[in-house]
Amino acid sequence: MSARILIVDDEDIVVRSCLRILAGADYDVDVARGGAEALKKIDETPYDVLVVDIMMPQIDGLEVLKHAKQARPDSEVIIFTGLSQSETALRARELGAFGYLPKPFEPDEIRLLIAQALAKRRARGERPAQ
Repeated sequence: MSARILIVDDEDIVVRSCLRILAGADYDVDVARGGAEALKKIDETPYDVLVVDIMMPQIDGLEVLKHAKQARPDSEVIIFTGLSQSETALRARELGAFGYLPKPFEPDEIRLLIAQALAKRRARGERPAQ
């Protein structure tokens, strides 16, 4: 069964990049182009891994992370951002983020973090989201 991945970013170029990077992998990839859309999708669909940008208008990535961990605590969340602020990364970790990826990132970096997040779920005995 394919792992369910949600990409959350308001920048079209980042979304397209992520979709291209993850194409061909055994993932069912969905997209939310902002925080509000992400919250709705999280409530409607269980995801194995969420890849969430921090800086978005209205509802930022930390709010999406908090909501995801409350609504779907077994989902792993990877935060990515163009800001390289260590306090932001620390806050994301405190809120339960699995990993932190600074932009711009290399394709192998995002692939590796997603694979590690899925391995953590498997180690806990969790099956892919349905």
